[in-house]
Amino acid sequence: MSTELDGRYRVTTISDYKGPLQKKSDGETEIVDGRTDRLDRAGCRWTSTFTVLNEREVEMVSVADPTEAEANFLLTRPDGSPTRDPVTYRATLRLARKGEQIQMSGQISYGLDMIFITMRKIVDPTIV
Repeated sequence: MSTELDGRYRVTTISDYKGPLQKKSDGETEIVDGRTDRLDRAGCRWTSTFTVLNEREVEMVSVADPTEAEANFLLTRPDGSPTRDPVTYRATLRLARKGEQIQMSGQISYGLDMIFITMRKIVDPTIV
């Protein structure tokens, strides 16, 4: 069952995190049936669900699981301490559309950190 959000997306983030752990979550992902499953540059597995709430909002729930990531890669707990345990992020993203173009953007508040996320659908200009 496909959803209106299905397709490939470029994921970019900006964070106010000032700690020593390097974040490597940006990249590309594909939404299929409102879900994604991808590995980031550190080998951290991201599984996410996207639920359209209305014409302008999408609920995103993402679980980052660093269990199989690079040995020196860690996530942070809400208190800022490092962890190899899975972490769940939740956010309501703004949804903007123009034809085939789709962009979802917003902020994720997690513990002491604020992460700004943008997901832009990758549209093949050769397809009419």
